[in-house]
Amino acid sequence: MTFQDMRLALKATGVEDDFSELLIQYCRENGRDYEKLDELLVQEGYVKVFTDDFFGWDENEDEEYEYEYKEKIHHKPLWDE
Repeated sequence: MTFQDMRLALKATGVEDDFSELLIQYCRENGRDYEKLDELLVQEGYVKVFTDDFFGWDENEDEEYEYEYKEKIHHKPLWDE
């Protein structure tokens, strides 16, 4: 998750811009500890953003996704020219 993603997630959940910038500065200095960030959010009266069951941002970071290639099916007949 980039810092821009963090800003967007914090803004979407109603966190004030000043406090979100403090959290981002904390991440720059101490690394991204999402549990600690959520703890700080709860202490300030906000809801969890990064480790809740709904979003679960930190759970999917290390997973790799496998994409399956599918051949395009032409609905119109292809005529040999």
